[in-house]
Amino acid sequence: MSRIFILTFVLFATLFAVNAAPLALEKRDIQIQPCPGLPPDVVGLDVTVTPDPVVPGTEETFDIKGTMKKDIVTGDFLSIAFIDNVVKQPIGDPLVVDICSLPGATCPTKAGTAFSTTQKYTAPKELPTSYAIKIGIGHHVQPPNVELIACEIALVRS
Repeated sequence: MSRIFILTFVLFATLFAVNAAPLALEKRDIQIQPCPGLPPDVVGLDVTVTPDPVVPGTEETFDIKGTMKKDIVTGDFLSIAFIDNVVKQPIGDPLVVDICSLPGATCPTKAGTAFSTTQKYTAPKELPTSYAIKIGIGHHVQPPNVELIACEIALVRS
């Protein structure tokens, strides 16, 4: 009889210890992928965001690399925007930078040449539970129309 109590006690103690142990937290890395539904001449980019996950109201560093299928010329831009997935509108002001004005940039950059830049951008102070981060490179054709050269997007759900 005492063996049954001991066995039962050990089983319950093991069960409580297993349930009380903290579960391994899964780090939610930002998964960035090419924008869907774009023409085949629009390339994807290799983008790394630090810190990851995004911390609202803090400065984020975007390391952006890629090889374009079209030349980068004067007037082309790099854009980073946080977008609310529910209302499909930007959250705050997007970052729009003239690529040719970046330090170390040479324009024109011929198609097939590697492109690399690091941009800092402060994340909005308040982010909804579901948002996207869109990184794009494009030509100004006729405002507000633009021709995309490269595009990446990350869907984030808290």
